[in-house]
Amino acid sequence: MPALRKNLTYTLCLFFLLLLFGQTSFAEMAITEKLLPPDLIIEEFFQAGSGLPVGKIQAVRGEVIVYHRDPNVGYPVKTGLPLYHGDTISTRNTGRILCRLIDGTIFSLAPQTTLTILQCNLNSARKTGVSFLSLKHGDGRFQVAAPTELFSYEFKIQTVTAFAQARNADFVIKTQQDSTEIFVFEKSRLELTNLAAPEVAFFLTDFQSTVVRDTLGPQIAFNLSQEEVEAVTADVRVTPQSHLFASSAEKYHEDNTVAAALESDSDVEDSIEIPPPANPELTTED
Repeated sequence: MPALRKNLTYTLCLFFLLLLFGQTSFAEMAITEKLLPPDLIIEEFFQAGSGLPVGKIQAVRGEVIVYHRDPNVGYPVKTGLPLYHGDTISTRNTGRILCRLIDGTIFSLAPQTTLTILQCNLNSARKTGVSFLSLKHGDGRFQVAAPTELFSYEFKIQTVTAFAQARNADFVIKTQQDSTEIFVFEKSRLELTNLAAPEVAFFLTDFQSTVVRDTLGPQIAFNLSQEEVEAVTADVRVTPQSHLFASSAEKYHEDNTVAAALESDSDVEDSIEIPPPANPELTTED
């Protein structure tokens, strides 16, 4: 009887150990598995979101899904489709996307990245504009230039650990669960806040980088070498031939069309301009 009880105890202990360690941990699960809802529906035909468009998809590589305000319904995207307030863009394992907002902001997302357009407003009558994005996870490059015709303009982006804002900046953000790595290129000024200490702001300028963690402590800026700049920008380009994002520290110069910019790539259509609101008093906000 003691031997039987001992064997039973050993079996139960072994069972709980297998239950505890035999399954994939939360940290080891693929990011897409953790964030995609279990009852996700992928519709074959794209449906417009609510309100006026706030941006447009310039180029796509691989599988990319966009969700409007309903997170359970997604649509495969292609070049030329519009973007709306509340849209969440999700790139899959090999997916890459290049987008342009109505304020002229250009951003490119690497594979396994999720970004939400929280706000993108232009008021031509008041000459004001604001864009606010949320980079939930993954890597992206952002090129921001305040429209010259606006008196007031703000570009803001938030990650799990950091909040950044700028008027003119060219930068890459790489996010993880507990940290945000930021690389700033030429002619840029980026104001950063660690969400663990929101009362303290610091700045990054030309060819500097930093890591914002989910802990308190002084922020240290590091100088970037030419090799580091090229390596970082290569990670977030849509195609190796793309001139929309230079592979070196040279400043971005917009081409007339996406087709010309991507050297007549077969998957890229001509650029389609997003018309401004017909009523100058009307903003693009819902």
